[in-house]
Amino acid sequence: MKKCLLLLAFLAGALSAPQAVWSAPDAVASAAAGTVAAQPSDEEEAPAQTVSKSTLAATRVDSKLNETVLHQTVLDYTLPPEIADVAQKCVQGDTDECYFSFKTFENASDPKVASAANLELAVMSLQRGLVKQAVKYADAACRYNPDDPFAELTRGWILLSSGKYKKARQSFQNLLYLTADFEYVSSAKLGTALAWYLDGKKEQAATELQYLYTSNPYAISFVSYMLGRIASEMKSSRKLAPVFLQQALSHDERNYAAVELFAKLSEKDKDNLRAWQYYSTLYSLDPENKDLAKKIAKYAKKLGDKSVDYLFYLRLEQPIVHEMISTPSEKVKMALYANREQVPQELQAFSLMSSGTMRVEDEKLGTVLRAPSYIEKTIVFNPETGGVDFQNAKGHVEFSAKRPFTVSLENADRTLLVRNATAKNIFAADLSDKELKGALIVIPTPTGIKLVNEVNAEDLIPALLATQVQDVTHESALQALAVVFRSALLKAVADHQDEPYHITDNDVHFQFKGINLIFKKLLDASKESSKIRLTEAQAGAYADCGVLTADSLENSAYKPGYVFSPANVSKYILSNPPADLYSRPQDPTRWSGVKWMYLYDGKEIQNRIAVKQNIGKLRALTPTSFTPTGRILSMRFEGSKGSYEAKTPQEVAFLLSAGTMRSNLFDAVPLYKGKNIKSVLVRGYDTGLGYGLCLQGADGLAKQGADYMAIIKYYFPEARILDTATGTIK
Repeated sequence: MKKCLLLLAFLAGALSAPQAVWSAPDAVASAAAGTVAAQPSDEEEAPAQTVSKSTLAATRVDSKLNETVLHQTVLDYTLPPEIADVAQKCVQGDTDECYFSFKTFENASDPKVASAANLELAVMSLQRGLVKQAVKYADAACRYNPDDPFAELTRGWILLSSGKYKKARQSFQNLLYLTADFEYVSSAKLGTALAWYLDGKKEQAATELQYLYTSNPYAISFVSYMLGRIASEMKSSRKLAPVFLQQALSHDERNYAAVELFAKLSEKDKDNLRAWQYYSTLYSLDPENKDLAKKIAKYAKKLGDKSVDYLFYLRLEQPIVHEMISTPSEKVKMALYANREQVPQELQAFSLMSSGTMRVEDEKLGTVLRAPSYIEKTIVFNPETGGVDFQNAKGHVEFSAKRPFTVSLENADRTLLVRNATAKNIFAADLSDKELKGALIVIPTPTGIKLVNEVNAEDLIPALLATQVQDVTHESALQALAVVFRSALLKAVADHQDEPYHITDNDVHFQFKGINLIFKKLLDASKESSKIRLTEAQAGAYADCGVLTADSLENSAYKPGYVFSPANVSKYILSNPPADLYSRPQDPTRWSGVKWMYLYDGKEIQNRIAVKQNIGKLRALTPTSFTPTGRILSMRFEGSKGSYEAKTPQEVAFLLSAGTMRSNLFDAVPLYKGKNIKSVLVRGYDTGLGYGLCLQGADGLAKQGADYMAIIKYYFPEARILDTATGTIK
């Protein structure tokens, strides 16, 4: 009981820590003086510390986010030439040849070469599930180069992965004799916290997490989740768990584990509404999850017919935009209500309301119906006839069809609102209300209704921008993104000319939530940027970026000298973002887009794989192909009964995280229980696939005075730029 009260005191104290001011770690604070705090001997465990609100306040040092320690890196990516040559074989896709080529240098006469080779072998062995070999190689790397803090840190993480928690803690403690650098010390503290936690010592884990909670903004979401998890497991501090989980999600809304734990706690608290909402969020991400399906059925029954009203869907009473001047341009056909695989869902019913007179036209009969503005009509699939009934407010059928028909507006500047869309599976797609420009094509199918919005490209672009811009307000950044979206959109139209639709509202490159989300700056940005178009370029975009992009651009004047190798990927992910990073967030607590960390359950990963192929118990996560900078393109999941290879970054992300993971630039630390993986710690950098325009980076360049043409040229240096007014190409 005494230990529980001590943890409760810490948790209460930690809640008082301000989000924008962090206390400097003791080891880092002593670095300036060249000293390191004394550590326990090799045979001695670190004693549990009593942490209270008063001691937390007393040790706080004013260490703001712009302080040098948080943006300075000491990491060196230099590789001996022999090792650098071998690392390129990994990029070329032959990981077996890469592995065995490293082995030829494991006993090299030059100790630096031998250490580097063993370090690479340790990382690759862990990826292959060869945990004992990984420990052996990590030991050798430290033996050949005992002064290398990264080798010692890697050994600590591999020991943690293998379940040797006491030895892992010792290795992390040894690291503090080699360096007091923030990057290393923070990682060692995190490893120590996890080693205590996995060893069942929750109070000691909380002590280490205190350091991270008050000192490391890059880990705040993960640390908040872990504190919430610890609190949830201790009766005396259980009530604080939701507070920490809410903090975890406020710092990073993609923290899947935090949502999952929130759902479980809500269920224990018999909070039916909250449990329904959180389980629904999880189920919409992972619709094949049988356990989640049971939860959904349970709470849907408890909440009854109104359960859908409690989901996180946007509902509109009437059109918001009302009127938006239409710009004649190329037509885009966009399928609505698409699922994660971009397959448009078959609706069972939906309602329509327009801000101007709408006209219903049958492809053979011509105009069959006209309806005045702000009068709601309902379109219902009739399973008895296999057709579609167009009904008025009293339920009387005004028009029926078994072939496609079009709903358009007599005034092209008016808008059309799609409301109350229903489907057999209410989680298959986002069924929020959507305000549209252009015409709506209603397509009856044997089992439902599909919707396609035919709209002018220039009328659509501002709404596509609205789903991406978040807190970006600089005009030149918005204009640059509009150029990228326009180029990608028109390329999609050209590539799918002969298909029923060109894009979906859940497209990989852009998403559509409705023109009701637009504002004046987006309209202005779209209009101004229409003067140019990219050709012969991969016109993608992503939200946040670290220093290195997938196409080898650097979002900083700082040059890290990064060279790819399996170990160097982990080293880069460890690194501090530089102070002049173009994509540095305006909000000092929102670093999760640049640098992030998540914990995933091994059984859930294995269950998602089992939908495709039963591989038994999960035993290894082996990257099988990379980009030249080390982004993972494919991964093999090894199990007790076989293996399965995910061949795209999107599939890798889905199997690991139900698609919530931020990017494909990451490393994974599998946490074993015996031969099987119990959970996986994933550490990563930036968002998306890293190609094209980094939106936050563009905003950073805009702050420095770059216009949208300069931003485009920066992120697309090899692109040809078409001047739409003159037809000339630069």
